Amino acid sequence: MRLLLTLAASVLTLAPTALADLTVDQKIADFQQLAAVYAKNYGPYELKLNLYGFDLLNTQPWLDQVKASKTDIDFYDICVKYVASLQDSHDGFSIRSTFDAWLHFDGDLYDGKFIIDYIDRSYLPSSKYPFHVGDELVSVDGIAVADLITSFGPYAVNGSSNPVSRKRIGAGIVTERFQGWYPRANNIGVTAAIVVNRQATGTQDAYAITWDVVGEAVTTAGLIPSPHFKQPAQPKSSANRRSGFKRRGTESGEQDWNAWGATFSEPGPDVVPDEAVPSYMATLSSLQFMGAAEGPINSPKGSGLVPFGSVFPVFNPPAGFKVRLGLKNTDQFLSGTFPSGSKTLGFIRIPSMSPSSTASALSQFSGEIQYFQGNVDGLVIDVMANGGGSICYTEQLVSMLIPGTFTRTLEELRATLRWQSLFASAVESATINGAPGWVIADYQYMLDAVKAALKDNRARTGGLPLCSYKEESDPYFDSKGVLTLYTKPLVIVTDNFTLSAGELFTMFLQDNGRAKVIGTTTDGGGGNVVSYNATAYSEGLTRMTEGIIRRVKPFSVPGFPAMSYYDGVGIYPDIWQDYMTVSNLNTGGADFVAAVVSAITNLIP
Repeated sequence: MRLLLTLAASVLTLAPTALADLTVDQKIADFQQLAAVYAKNYGPYELKLNLYGFDLLNTQPWLDQVKASKTDIDFYDICVKYVASLQDSHDGFSIRSTFDAWLHFDGDLYDGKFIIDYIDRSYLPSSKYPFHVGDELVSVDGIAVADLITSFGPYAVNGSSNPVSRKRIGAGIVTERFQGWYPRANNIGVTAAIVVNRQATGTQDAYAITWDVVGEAVTTAGLIPSPHFKQPAQPKSSANRRSGFKRRGTESGEQDWNAWGATFSEPGPDVVPDEAVPSYMATLSSLQFMGAAEGPINSPKGSGLVPFGSVFPVFNPPAGFKVRLGLKNTDQFLSGTFPSGSKTLGFIRIPSMSPSSTASALSQFSGEIQYFQGNVDGLVIDVMANGGGSICYTEQLVSMLIPGTFTRTLEELRATLRWQSLFASAVESATINGAPGWVIADYQYMLDAVKAALKDNRARTGGLPLCSYKEESDPYFDSKGVLTLYTKPLVIVTDNFTLSAGELFTMFLQDNGRAKVIGTTTDGGGGNVVSYNATAYSEGLTRMTEGIIRRVKPFSVPGFPAMSYYDGVGIYPDIWQDYMTVSNLNTGGADFVAAVVSAITNLIP
């Protein structure tokens, strides 16, 4: 479920038990601060109230839990579950922990079962651990895996909007525990007792695996004095103060991508950095990012629980695939062509909307689109497990695929004094520094919109164009002034981990009738994301969605009313095709690829 990088880890002992915890009053103050930050800034409040019936302003049930909590870890867990109740993939409460533990194998939900799809044989040699990829994990420490996955739902950061995403990330937590997102992650033994259903023998076999632990666990926020107006009475007791996506179906630590004809390493220093952005653009830039949260930085396998960003697809290439991009570490995409009957089809994977170099990525994508326009009959674009990133970069990619114009990204922003101040300062800075007139006009438009919205109760602005003062797009011309535009048949491949700006890309093409979407419902995370220091005493952090992205027209997702937003519901495919089957795992996605090829072939006259 993640891109697995080179491993380096050292086993650490678990941290001691808590020495001191917050007082009840401090925990109440912190929770009220967290709730107030959301009450003031969270954009989709009304939408989530209507969709799920969760009212973040109704804090009394949560405060009752806070008062009853015994430890700081209990309190952290309540905060996590409060934010998780929004079912928003962009939002999550985290603690300042680097603790991460891994069993050196992973699995995912195939046909609804936890099937092992990666084993690190350098840590788990087959002579001692003879289970294999394709076997089913039944239990860990005597608890059924299905029950563990359900219990891990509130900690499924980057997957809260979609029930499938929640379960799949919950499956990831079964074999990896990151405390930054899961406060009780360090409540593990030295070893885990697992039971595996083995295909080869038809037996259920038990194994003991040592947890590989890195980082420092958090057990308490620490003893902290509260401000007071008079010396408090001495307490009778201290009771109130104490209490990354890998290749599917592999077993070794190395990634074998020879099937795609590529050798790949992480981008090195030869990657050209993006050009410097003028300081007056900082406020707009903060609105233009829409992406997934990063995983543990010191994970024993590098990318942790974040299943995003691999340049390689989860499936094997179609027969006869010829690679164009993907052979160099500076390639931002994997692309190529393959035959289908008498037709030639193109393929390009967009792994992220946060390329290491935007200029390089746009140049490469433009070159591929020009080639595809002249040399293929149909094109497949893969945005599975695309965790999002830059909204404006996304718009530029889309402008190479839609003839004519399309309505740009429009975001309804929660109006706050913070945005009023930022836009007012931006108008002044842009004017003083001789910014283009459209920049000044755009900032002034946003300032006026926020000022008008502040007069209403918790109001949002109207739709704000985030990447240009114009609501309609411009055609894309390459560095030589050549128009870049693909006009032939097109399909977009999605899954439940197509998130944020990856969903925005899909939305543009579906809403404008430009492409057929094949796959499963996308995650459902929309709107710009801002991080806050959310709780003073306990030093908790939160990521928050402050706006909502509009769709051009209302769209229906099964189980929900027709909506003008995809936040909370995702983007429903035109052709349903689920990759997560045992058959696809065992065959490198043969059934899935055949369905995608059939979909694009049927669009070609």
